[in-house]
Amino acid sequence: MAGKLYILVALVVALLTTSESAHILGVFPIPAKSHNIVFSALTRELARRGHQVTVISPFREKNPIPNLTEIEVKLDLTDDFSGNLFNLRHKGTLELSRSQWKSAPAFCVSIFQHPQVQTFIHSKHHHFDAIIVETFANECVLGFAHKFQALIIQICQFGGTHWMGDWLGNPNPYAYIPDAFLDYSSHMSFGERLVNTLTGVYWRTGQEFYSIPRQEAVMRQYFNDTDDIPPLADIVRNTSLLLLNNHFSLNYPRPLVPNMIEVGGMHVQTAKKLPEDLQIYLDEAPNGVIYFSMGSLLQGSQMPDSVRKAFVEAFSKLEQKVLWKWETDSLPGQPNNVKLGKWLPQADILGEVPVPCAAHPNVRLFITHGGLLSKQEAINRGVPLLGIPVYGDQYLNVRKAESLGYGIRLEFDNITAESVLWAIQTALQPRYRENAQRLSRIYRDQPLTPLEQAAFWTEYVIRHKGAPHMRSAALDLTWYQYFLLDVIAVLALAVGVFLLLALLISRAIFRKLCGATPKDKNARHKKKIN
Repeated sequence: MAGKLYILVALVVALLTTSESAHILGVFPIPAKSHNIVFSALTRELARRGHQVTVISPFREKNPIPNLTEIEVKLDLTDDFSGNLFNLRHKGTLELSRSQWKSAPAFCVSIFQHPQVQTFIHSKHHHFDAIIVETFANECVLGFAHKFQALIIQICQFGGTHWMGDWLGNPNPYAYIPDAFLDYSSHMSFGERLVNTLTGVYWRTGQEFYSIPRQEAVMRQYFNDTDDIPPLADIVRNTSLLLLNNHFSLNYPRPLVPNMIEVGGMHVQTAKKLPEDLQIYLDEAPNGVIYFSMGSLLQGSQMPDSVRKAFVEAFSKLEQKVLWKWETDSLPGQPNNVKLGKWLPQADILGEVPVPCAAHPNVRLFITHGGLLSKQEAINRGVPLLGIPVYGDQYLNVRKAESLGYGIRLEFDNITAESVLWAIQTALQPRYRENAQRLSRIYRDQPLTPLEQAAFWTEYVIRHKGAPHMRSAALDLTWYQYFLLDVIAVLALAVGVFLLLALLISRAIFRKLCGATPKDKNARHKKKIN
């Protein structure tokens, strides 16, 4: 009897799961592994929950996952990101933005021309309840949302930008919210606030009047089987949910509308068992281990010779061991205390098994480029940072780590053996580790894990057909209404009229009390003389 009851309950649960499961299309075309790590965490979780998930991406999962269909689309990075990325440190925010806007249409073409994507574009049989896309320089893929009449969920791989907030009617005060690509804090000087404002206006203007129209032209060219496709700007503003890979404890607090959700660190999982050689290397390090990685896009082996030599010389003088992500077979002048790896399981090195969110006791410091994922993994495990930012939001990330007292910043162009030694010795001081562990406790003090939150809100907007009740009325206002310029104009006019009336009344009273004005007296005096 108990067995039959168990089977009945299992069938009911299965039927409920099936009835509530959704068909979800994920489009993540940017060929950057660090980006894909974030998105694949969510799509795997949604598939695990019983949803039918189809993903268009340059990357495939290592092992087949039930309910997850993968369409591999191999694409190349844009010119700026295809060479030695250390050279990007010489390019400013404005130059990188222009390059991004210029390359976006060509990137859209390369996506839509792919044979398997073409099959989807002209499909008459597919149905999707929601489309999940990365929100950066590929808004053209939202043409799929219109084709399949699917609600839109966007994921930002970092903390978001001012123009992304515009899509959901979110307030973006330039006074204390620094642009993601500026090296500013939330407490800006007048000059910094001026630059922050001009940069924000520049990004918004470029997006609205240059990048989006050019991408829309490509979208219309390929989604040409329908005549009723709306402007791309309108499609973007129909976003139901924006997931931000951010958390207020790791970045600067900001106001968010209900359908902008922070899920920073949703890619971080419980540490897995390390390969035996790495486990032994960490365990047999009485003076500790320093982990050094510049991320998945920046290749350590491509750094200038002078910088490489500075690190080698500095590391040779340390009593700690160094585990260095290095992409070639050998390192010229490799010290005895340095172990190389072309690929290293970063999150597992920083974490300790079986403790889900604690650093291996021998991992003393993480030398990093300041990428957001690396920063989140370090904070999750409570490991202090030595940040060497090169481009993008890395400057902002490292500045925040420095201001919170768990990181030291080293300028790439100022790297010498002496500066590296100074930075390492400073970051190894106990207070940096104490601050990292304190912040780790703050970050992990959440009712749900970031991945659980991302999955919950994704299912929430699907259940509630896009959740229009979370939509901000700011999206329905004109620009002058949003900034209250019409109200300010009316108030200014009212004040002007009041002042004018006050002036006229005062003048009349003055005449009444004082009799003739001096001008009138002079006129009468001249009349008497005549």
